[in-house]
Amino acid sequence: MRVPKCICMESKGRETRAYWLAWARVLWPKQRHVFLLGEYFGSLKAAWEAPVEELAAVPQLAPFVSEIAARRAVTDPVAEQEAVDACGVRFVTWDEPGYPEPLRNICDPPPVLFYNGKWEPADAVAVAIVGSRQATPYGRAVAARLAEELAGVGVTVVSGMARGIDTAAHKGALEAGGRTIAVLGTGLDVIYPRENTKLMGAIAASGAVLTEFWPGTPPEAWHFPMRNRLISGLARGVVVVEAGEKSGALITADLALEQGREVMAVPGNVTSRLSRGTNRLIKEGARLVESAADVLEELGLTSLFPRDKAGKALPKLNKEEEMVWRLVEEEPLHEEDIIGRTGLAPEKVMAALAFLEIKGLVRRLPGKFYVGYGHSR
Repeated sequence: MRVPKCICMESKGRETRAYWLAWARVLWPKQRHVFLLGEYFGSLKAAWEAPVEELAAVPQLAPFVSEIAARRAVTDPVAEQEAVDACGVRFVTWDEPGYPEPLRNICDPPPVLFYNGKWEPADAVAVAIVGSRQATPYGRAVAARLAEELAGVGVTVVSGMARGIDTAAHKGALEAGGRTIAVLGTGLDVIYPRENTKLMGAIAASGAVLTEFWPGTPPEAWHFPMRNRLISGLARGVVVVEAGEKSGALITADLALEQGREVMAVPGNVTSRLSRGTNRLIKEGARLVESAADVLEELGLTSLFPRDKAGKALPKLNKEEEMVWRLVEEEPLHEEDIIGRTGLAPEKVMAALAFLEIKGLVRRLPGKFYVGYGHSR
């Protein structure tokens, strides 16, 4: 259901917020009908006070109007808001300025969002990074590095705070000192997985943690596909890093397409079950991603990247990568020469070279030589 373009709601205030909250509770999990009530009755307060026969006149509500009336009869809007406030949880309604703008016009936006932290207008330039909970070291490393590069140039990284790829993406964004948003499939006061307690606090401090689930809501399997529409809805594009054939990340990719977002994927080992989903997405037309530069190019955001001497856009580099890159940009060098000239530990040089290859900045030559792309030997 597309949200009505024009909903005449009553003037904002504590009472208005209480009716948004109460109706979302009564209609759960069909809370999208909150918008129908606002459009039909002119205000949520008027809808709350309407007799049952008037509610039954709304075609979409008629089949379950008795259940709605029974729930409404035992719900007090003021008490509902006081209960949420008592949990120390903040919330924002669809008609308020603090509601994330990218979600307003998706199909089926939540009428109420619970949150920690703050959504900012700059978060409209966001990319979702998602993937398997059983991620490989390769997948986690790529997700973290993509997130670090994107956050380093001001792109907000969105994910679901699950184990594996999601956790790596959030951590990568935080490592770059950037913003990241986590969308939960639980209540805001239910941290899942538990080992991400510290991570959730860090995300709220430098971005936001959002959920449409009431405080105290535990994790259930059906919550996460429901949550995924918000992950894709907040972003301009979705990057799938690792995904099996039936991964929830593929649900997020499908939702992104429905919402008019771009879908991208990181290629993986053809023998790995966790690459089957991503490699299939690429076969079906998803943009192949090797670095953040690919993501920004797909989204038309290449101006965010710094450029090298030749004017080529460069992804965000850490200190070790910058040192190595500047050396091989000038001339082909053997790995032993690179180690000697940088003074870095061998393992740091090899890690830097590996990530520079992933980013498309360096190519490996025979005999353990490395050179920057664009340099002719």
